Amino acid sequence: MNVINFDQLYENLRSGVESVAKESIDGYVSQATRDGKNALQEIRSNLVRWATEVETGALTGEDLQFLLQEETALEELTSLKEAGLASVQIDKFRNGLINMIIGTVTGAVKA
Repeated sequence: MNVINFDQLYENLRSGVESVAKESIDGYVSQATRDGKNALQEIRSNLVRWATEVETGALTGEDLQFLLQEETALEELTSLKEAGLASVQIDKFRNGLINMIIGTVTGAVKA
Protein backbone atom coordinates (compact mmCIF):
# COMPACT_ATOMS: atom_id res chain seq x y z
CA MET A 1 0.00 0.00 0.00
CA ASN A 2 1.30 3.43 -0.93
CA VAL A 3 1.51 6.07 1.75
CA ILE A 4 -0.34 9.25 0.83
CA ASN A 5 1.89 12.28 0.43
CA PHE A 6 -0.50 14.73 2.05
CA ASP A 7 1.40 17.85 0.97
CA GLN A 8 1.10 16.76 -2.67
CA LEU A 9 -2.52 15.76 -2.16
CA TYR A 10 -3.29 19.16 -0.63
CA GLU A 11 -1.62 20.99 -3.54
CA ASN A 12 -3.67 18.90 -5.97
CA LEU A 13 -6.81 19.90 -4.07
CA ARG A 14 -5.85 23.59 -4.13
CA SER A 15 -5.23 23.36 -7.89
CA GLY A 16 -8.55 21.63 -8.38
CA VAL A 17 -10.50 24.43 -6.69
CA GLU A 18 -10.08 26.79 -9.64
CA SER A 19 -11.16 24.09 -12.10
CA VAL A 20 -14.31 23.44 -10.07
CA ALA A 21 -14.96 27.20 -9.92
CA LYS A 22 -14.63 27.55 -13.70
CA GLU A 23 -16.96 24.60 -14.29
CA SER A 24 -19.65 25.60 -11.82
CA ILE A 25 -19.69 29.40 -11.35
CA ASP A 26 -19.14 31.40 -14.50
CA GLY A 27 -18.27 35.03 -13.80
CA TYR A 28 -17.35 34.50 -10.15
CA VAL A 29 -14.24 32.35 -10.55
CA SER A 30 -11.96 34.52 -8.40
CA GLN A 31 -14.45 34.67 -5.51
CA ALA A 32 -15.17 30.95 -5.75
CA THR A 33 -11.46 30.10 -5.91
CA ARG A 34 -10.76 32.26 -2.87
CA ASP A 35 -13.63 30.72 -0.90
CA GLY A 36 -12.68 27.19 -1.92
CA LYS A 37 -9.04 27.61 -0.94
CA ASN A 38 -10.05 29.22 2.37
CA ALA A 39 -12.37 26.29 3.07
CA LEU A 40 -9.59 23.80 2.30
CA GLN A 41 -7.29 25.61 4.69
CA GLU A 42 -9.93 25.50 7.43
CA ILE A 43 -10.49 21.76 7.05
CA ARG A 44 -6.85 20.83 6.41
CA SER A 45 -6.37 18.96 9.72
CA ASN A 46 -9.58 17.01 9.12
CA LEU A 47 -8.44 16.21 5.58
CA VAL A 48 -5.18 14.77 6.91
CA ARG A 49 -7.07 12.51 9.30
CA TRP A 50 -9.74 11.54 6.78
CA ALA A 51 -7.22 10.78 4.02
CA THR A 52 -5.34 8.51 6.41
CA GLU A 53 -8.57 6.79 7.42
CA VAL A 54 -9.57 6.27 3.78
CA GLU A 55 -6.10 4.86 3.12
CA THR A 56 -6.39 2.38 6.01
CA GLY A 57 -9.93 1.43 5.09
CA ALA A 58 -11.46 2.95 8.23
CA LEU A 59 -13.50 5.32 6.02
CA THR A 60 -15.20 4.64 2.72
CA GLY A 61 -15.78 7.18 -0.02
CA GLU A 62 -19.38 7.43 1.18
CA ASP A 63 -18.20 8.14 4.74
CA LEU A 64 -15.91 10.84 3.42
CA GLN A 65 -18.76 12.38 1.43
CA PHE A 66 -20.94 12.52 4.55
CA LEU A 67 -18.17 14.15 6.60
CA LEU A 68 -17.51 16.75 3.91
CA GLN A 69 -21.20 17.57 3.55
CA GLU A 70 -21.36 18.24 7.30
CA GLU A 71 -18.23 20.44 7.26
CA THR A 72 -19.23 24.02 8.12
CA ALA A 73 -16.22 25.54 6.33
CA LEU A 74 -17.69 24.28 3.08
CA GLU A 75 -20.98 25.98 3.96
CA GLU A 76 -19.58 29.46 4.54
CA LEU A 77 -18.22 30.47 1.10
CA THR A 78 -18.43 34.10 2.19
CA SER A 79 -17.18 35.82 -0.97
CA LEU A 80 -19.82 34.13 -3.08
CA LYS A 81 -22.59 35.05 -0.67
CA GLU A 82 -21.35 38.65 -0.52
CA ALA A 83 -21.35 38.75 -4.32
CA GLY A 84 -25.06 37.96 -4.18
CA LEU A 85 -24.83 34.60 -5.90
CA ALA A 86 -27.96 32.46 -5.70
CA SER A 87 -27.94 29.61 -3.20
CA VAL A 88 -28.41 27.08 -5.98
CA GLN A 89 -25.20 28.25 -7.70
CA ILE A 90 -23.28 28.22 -4.42
CA ASP A 91 -24.55 24.68 -3.74
CA LYS A 92 -23.41 23.61 -7.21
CA PHE A 93 -19.91 24.89 -6.45
CA ARG A 94 -19.92 23.33 -2.97
CA ASN A 95 -20.99 19.95 -4.36
CA GLY A 96 -18.32 20.23 -7.04
CA LEU A 97 -15.72 20.85 -4.33
CA ILE A 98 -16.90 17.86 -2.33
CA ASN A 99 -16.78 15.60 -5.39
CA MET A 100 -13.33 16.89 -6.32
CA ILE A 101 -12.02 16.25 -2.79
CA ILE A 102 -13.47 12.73 -2.72
CA GLY A 103 -12.04 11.93 -6.17
CA THR A 104 -8.62 13.31 -5.29
CA VAL A 105 -8.39 11.51 -1.93
CA THR A 106 -9.66 8.17 -3.20
CA GLY A 107 -7.47 8.49 -6.31
CA ALA A 108 -4.41 9.06 -4.12
CA VAL A 109 -5.23 5.93 -2.13
CA LYS A 110 -5.52 3.81 -5.29
CA ALA A 111 -2.30 5.18 -6.80
